[in-house]
Amino acid sequence: MACPHVSGLAATVKSWHPTWSPSAIRSAIMTTAIQRNNVHAPITIMNGSRATPYDIGAGEISLFGPLSPGLVYETRTTDYLQFLCNMGYNTSLIKSVASTAPSNFSCPSNSSPDLIPDVNYPSIAVSGLKANKTRTVKRTVTNVGEANSIYYATVETPIGMQVQVVPKLLRFTKAVKKQTFQVTFFLLTTTTSQEPLFGSVTWSNWKYKVRSPFVVTNIA
Repeated sequence: MACPHVSGLAATVKSWHPTWSPSAIRSAIMTTAIQRNNVHAPITIMNGSRATPYDIGAGEISLFGPLSPGLVYETRTTDYLQFLCNMGYNTSLIKSVASTAPSNFSCPSNSSPDLIPDVNYPSIAVSGLKANKTRTVKRTVTNVGEANSIYYATVETPIGMQVQVVPKLLRFTKAVKKQTFQVTFFLLTTTTSQEPLFGSVTWSNWKYKVRSPFVVTNIA
């Protein structure tokens, strides 16, 4: 029953915001999802252990949160095209299968698997991070809330990692509706577990909480 519930919620968001793109609607649903059940305890799986993003994604959908998410992550056509570039496909092959590719599109010269996490998605996945190494991911958010707003970053950091968000404050005005930030992941040398590491980055103010889960897999 999950699919009809999400589909119905997406249709409701679209009826409230007819100009929003599918990626904006997806972002609104993901970033306002909740991680606690109806008795306010962490969501668990069948064996009683705490659920991870591999089990529940961004969380349990909120019925009203997506109607007013504050910020959204817009994913453009070029994001997906550059994802294919970073996967190793060349420009001519991508254009042969992607009819929406602009005529002047070409793969960036610095295309690399390391840039795959830069797709402007409401969550972050970093794979193959080596101990004592860093990986920086960038994201751009669009303000769909009050014109003059300030958001502050908070990070849920897993044990064995350091996570830094730059800048830690995003300021929006009537003229400035988009802001870009970077998230840098540093895997400590003391980390020996091969298990994925889960956490989140949340932008919040007095009214909104815009949460993005992340997962980092490591190479010992």
